[in-house]
Amino acid sequence: MTQSNTLALDRHFDATPAFVYALWSQPSLLAGWWGPEGHHLTTCEVDLRPGGNWRFNMDRDGTPHWIHGTYHDIIPDQRLTFSSHFPEFDVHSIISVRFAPENSGTRMTFLQTGFPDAHQQAGHRGGWLSSFAILEDLLLRMHGIGSVYPSLPPAQVRGVARDLAEARRRHDAASADRAS
Repeated sequence: MTQSNTLALDRHFDATPAFVYALWSQPSLLAGWWGPEGHHLTTCEVDLRPGGNWRFNMDRDGTPHWIHGTYHDIIPDQRLTFSSHFPEFDVHSIISVRFAPENSGTRMTFLQTGFPDAHQQAGHRGGWLSSFAILEDLLLRMHGIGSVYPSLPPAQVRGVARDLAEARRRHDAASADRAS
C-alpha cells in the first residue's frame, strides 16, 4: 500500500465512545458535521447493518456532490467499516473508523484506503480535516465553550448544536439508568 492511497487521521473527542459512534451512525447527527466547510448534507440515508447502504448529498451553493457506499463491519461504540464511492472524482475507497475510550473521552482513529493518486488523497485529507474541525466545534458548543470555527453560519449551527445537546442528554440519562 503506497502513502498516496492511504489516509490516516487520529482525533480525541471530549465525549464517550458511544456518543462519538452515534455521531457517525445516526443520520440526524451525521447531517450536522459531515462535509467540509461550505457543504451541507441535504440527503442523509443510512441503513446501518452489514450489507446496508448509505447515500449522502453534500450540497454546496445548490451544487450536489453525491457520495455513497455499503457498510461492511459494525461493532457499536467500537468500529465502523464501510465502502465509499465518490463518483464525481471516481474514488472508490474503504473507510474504517475506530472508537476507543481515552481518559474522559474517545480516541477516534480514521483510515481511508483506495485513492487512485496523491491528488485525490490530498483532496480528501483536506475535506476530512475540515469535517472533523466542524465536528470538534459542535462538541465545544455543546459544552458551552463557544466556537473555534467562526465561519459556520450561526443559524444552521444553533439547530444542530441543540440536536447534539439533546442527543448527549438522552445518552447520559440512559447511561445513568444502566449504571443504577
